Amino acid sequence: MTIAIRPSKLSGTFRRASSLAGLCFLTACGGSEPAPVQPARLAAAPKPTAAAPAPRGPRTTLRRTDVVSVIDSGFGSFLQRVQVEPSLADGRFRGWTIVDLRPTGFWDAVDLKPGDIVTSVNGLPIERDTEAFDAFESLRTADALAVAFVRDGAARTLAYRIVD
Repeated sequence: MTIAIRPSKLSGTFRRASSLAGLCFLTACGGSEPAPVQPARLAAAPKPTAAAPAPRGPRTTLRRTDVVSVIDSGFGSFLQRVQVEPSLADGRFRGWTIVDLRPTGFWDAVDLKPGDIVTSVNGLPIERDTEAFDAFESLRTADALAVAFVRDGAARTLAYRIVD
């Protein structure tokens, strides 16, 4: 897989982008790959059944073992999942604009999309590579993951509980 980071006037963009990518990647972890789908067999018309179960809502929890596994994987694996570029306002850093999320199926359960600007993780700044790394490592023992971002000018937060 390929990751592309657009040029920037900011130094250390590559390291900072990789840190953000890792933090965003955590929001998509927390579960196993779905079981493979078996080929359909031709059968008689289905019998009427009770009402279908309600669709599952957005994921609100992450398993600690999955979070720790992602952290232990290192930043390299994260870079394969997200493309970002710095977002500046009046020459000041605002956050990281998501340019692309790959593969798309991996991100289906996460409410992040290209154009969103990630501004902090668990209330911690992520502008510098050391800040993003500290926020990333803090998730190893955190009780929650909160990703603050801006979409279409409105501040939003993705919130997940981290459970043992």
